[in-house]
Order: sequence, then C-alpha cells, then structure tokens
Amino acid sequence: MRHEMKEAFSSYPQVQKPEVVHRIGALMSSLPKLEARVAQFMLLNVADLGFETGASIAHKAGTSEVTVGRLLRRLGYKGMPGLKRALRESQIAGHAATDGDGAAGAANGGLKTVLDAEIRALVTLFEQFDGARWDRLVEAIGTANRVYVTGFQSVRGAAEDFVRRLSLARDDVRFLSAHDSMLGEWIGGGEAGSNDSQMGDCLIVIDVVPYAREASELCELCRDTGRNIIVVSDEFCHWAQEFTDLIIHAPSRSGLFLESSGALVAALNVIVHAVAQRDPEETQRRLEHWQATTRRLKMF
Repeated sequence: MRHEMKEAFSSYPQVQKPEVVHRIGALMSSLPKLEARVAQFMLLNVADLGFETGASIAHKAGTSEVTVGRLLRRLGYKGMPGLKRALRESQIAGHAATDGDGAAGAANGGLKTVLDAEIRALVTLFEQFDGARWDRLVEAIGTANRVYVTGFQSVRGAAEDFVRRLSLARDDVRFLSAHDSMLGEWIGGGEAGSNDSQMGDCLIVIDVVPYAREASELCELCRDTGRNIIVVSDEFCHWAQEFTDLIIHAPSRSGLFLESSGALVAALNVIVHAVAQRDPEETQRRLEHWQATTRRLKMF
C-alpha cells in the first residue's frame, strides 16, 4: 500500500515528517501506558504541537503534565521549548526542500493549504492499511457472525452508507442506533461469555470527537457482552485504546470551515474493499445475485 500511495501522489511534494515522529516511532512499543497515550496524541496532532503547552497536551490526552514532561525527556527534548525548537527546525528544512515546486501551487489561493492537509491525511490514513493489525481488523469483520455499525449525529449518514456497501461484501451487517432501537438487537445475550455466538459479533464504531462519551459507553457495554470492537475515528480520539487496538485514525483537520470527512469516508471504502477481497469468488457471486435482484425490481 505504501508503495502505491507514493506513486499516486508523486506529482505533489513528499511530506517531510518532523524528527519527533521518528523518535516516537522508535520508542512507542516500549513506552508505559500513559506516556504512550501522550505519544499517540502527539503523532496524530504533530502539525499543531507548536501551539500546544504541556498542560494543554496533558488535558487533551487525558494524562498529567508530569507524564508529558517525562515523555519529552525520554524523547530527548528539554521540555516543550525544546520540542518547539526542533519542530521549527524541521519546518524550515521542509520549506527549503519543497521551495519552487509549483505542482501544488496550482491550487487556488488559501485552498493550497487545505489541499496539502487533505493529501497528508490520506497518506497518513493509507499507511495504516498494512501490517498485522490491519490484517486482524479485516479478518475480524470478514469472519464475524454479525457486524453491527454505529455512528452518531454528523457521521450517522456515513455509517449508514457503510452498512449498505459492506452488505454487498458479506452477510448480516446491521446499522445499530442505540436511541432508535433501544439495543433490542442485543437482548438475550446475557453476561459476557454466556452466549457463544455473540463472541463472534463485531461492533464497528464510527466516531468523531464531540460524541466520544456516548461512543465509549457503548464500547464498554460491547466489551462486557463479549463482542469484538473496531473504531474508525479522527485524530482526536484517544479513548478507543482502552477497548481495542483495532483502530483506524482518519485525520479530519484540514483548515476547512468544518472538519473534513474525506479521510473518514476513504477509510470506510477501503475496509469494504479489503473485506470483499478476502474471497473474490464469493464476492463476485454476491454481486451477480444483487445485480439480478435489482434488475428484477428495475431499481436502476
């Protein structure tokens, strides 16, 4: 996937990652839990770290300022001033490397910044579609007895569209609205482990940060009843790690009036594709059946 993305965006300047990204990547697997949470926040919001303080990072990552300071020392920075100085140096080097490249300059006025941010978001997103964790995520969806999908308020439409698309790739995909159905779909499951079939159920939560409280409570209920959890969210989601490591972060901050949903929708489209590719012959059979049905009803 990474190789394909380099070719797809070869006409644009390559994104130069700040040194802090590489330092965190080298240490992430060995970090204590709370420091790892701060490190994840920094990775997902590296473009805004220059505007943060130790206190603001601690608040947003749900840790203490002491934890932030401890992580910065571990990374080799003398507090936030040291980190910001390193970020400025990386930014200067990045501008020097891309100065004079007019490919992205074709964008109109201030939208060039938005375009650059959207490209970075997609690159960041597609880098997650690789490795053992991605394989487990696809396998969890492909092999589940039932797949439930939920999304709240502004992302509900994207969640409902995802249900329709995923239903073409596999059986028994259901949109779950806790408010509308009062979780009638989960009646009879009892306590975790009391129903073997529910252990194969999977909940996909499509979330953006304003609704994280409700999403996290639903995940807690899901975990207690023995169902697998997958979270597709934006770069501000830090609670999901408490419930699962099957997480896709789709960056949403690109400078638009409202947060961009482009990367989020792209993530959902790729998930459908990956599930369909697990068994191409079965997918083709399903498509032919679906097309025959829709022709009979003259839907298209």
